[in-house]
Amino acid sequence: MTAPRPAMTLDATTLAERACGSWLTPPDAVAVTSIEIDSRRCRDGSLFVALPGTQADGHDFIAAAAANGAVAALVSRRIEDAAIPLLRVDDVETALTRLGSRGREAHIAAGGRLVGITGSVGKTGSKEMLAHLLAPAGCHASRASFNNHLGVPLTLAALPATPVDAIQEMGMNAPGEISTLSRLARPDIAVITRIADSHSGFFDSLDQIADAKAEIFNGLRAGGTAILNRDDPYFERLAAQANSAGAGAVIGFGTSEEADIRLLGVRRGHDSMRVSCSLDGTDFDFTLGMQGAHWAMNAMAMLAAVRALGRDAATAGKRLVDFSNLPGRGAMLRGAFAGAEITLVDDSYNAGPASMKAAFASLAATPPQVMVLSDMLELGDGSAAAHAALAPRITSLRPRVVITIGPEMSRMAAALPRATHHCETASPEDAITQLSAQLRDGDVVFVKGSNGSGAWRVAAAMIASLQTALSPEAGETHDAA
Repeated sequence: MTAPRPAMTLDATTLAERACGSWLTPPDAVAVTSIEIDSRRCRDGSLFVALPGTQADGHDFIAAAAANGAVAALVSRRIEDAAIPLLRVDDVETALTRLGSRGREAHIAAGGRLVGITGSVGKTGSKEMLAHLLAPAGCHASRASFNNHLGVPLTLAALPATPVDAIQEMGMNAPGEISTLSRLARPDIAVITRIADSHSGFFDSLDQIADAKAEIFNGLRAGGTAILNRDDPYFERLAAQANSAGAGAVIGFGTSEEADIRLLGVRRGHDSMRVSCSLDGTDFDFTLGMQGAHWAMNAMAMLAAVRALGRDAATAGKRLVDFSNLPGRGAMLRGAFAGAEITLVDDSYNAGPASMKAAFASLAATPPQVMVLSDMLELGDGSAAAHAALAPRITSLRPRVVITIGPEMSRMAAALPRATHHCETASPEDAITQLSAQLRDGDVVFVKGSNGSGAWRVAAAMIASLQTALSPEAGETHDAA
């Protein structure tokens, strides 16, 4: 049985104190049960945070937020004829950060613990897996990829003042960003999934990426636990930084004999895999409702987090049998598209060199006939080489058709064998048109690319049009910063 998610409730006085604001019109009564920065996500009980922006100003959407159920708005100026009470502050974004900080303080005071997760790949999928593992007792996890300077305080501000466990993903594009987020979140347990070149457009070396990820230890509470990939070449470097920051324990996961929780083997099934592992010398097995060896590695990290929270990892592992179907991270859907009965492997959430390699490895047992690939972004000067390195791996899968979106993928495809039909497109819409013309009954279609380059739009169009979709299955994952 899954416990209900603990709810946050803030009254008018507490809101004003935490935000350092004042009510323009004293409300009769306010009970805020959620905090939103998008008026479309507001519902009954929401506080709408009217952030200014370069494209739009949240103050212009207060009426829409109210219509959707918002009971109050956080603003920096008076809005005439507002339908809901307005809490005025000097700076809305700063006030949101205050709400996050004070929310976490109240959570700590109540005995609540927080697991912070970062890494070059696997953050969001690991966060979702840990939330699944902790669900029986209830937990509070960041939504989607709420992992930046807005998403982290938004999650923390909504923490209930109870001892429920919380999970916060943290991402970055530059040095110093994770340090700021970690000092705000103050994790009891800090997880680094893996160091890889997913951020090479912003950093000059993997050393710099590793040091930036290690900033998660800057906010680690005294005596906290660091969980690190024992197979990662940066394990010793990261462990030393964790110890210097005051970690009380460092737990290693991986295939190494020195790992505290060790992955012993994986046996693939039709839509799942049987995972064998060892924790402090005790062996146990569990079934994971996903495909791909990196999912098994993510499970090692998250079971280590479960253990660090004082729970039984072997018992928790039994819950992973029904952990599957994460949209955009390897979910499989079957049905009819453009008149053909096909299987879609939707791995379109995001992409980098490491996640591409992991995805292709998991496809080896059932190679796709059709691949739709959009450019990997944020790779800087190494972009051309990173894309060119994909060609041999794609060739080994022997797809019939490769549809590319963007100049980098198009140049890569020039190195593919002549037997592979290449459709170069300028946009996701063009790719959908080409895809519709190329499909045959029985095709497996694999879709992947960086979020900003549009592969997800192809997957979304296919999912929307799939007819008589069968039970979804799951496969791969990867993650952005």
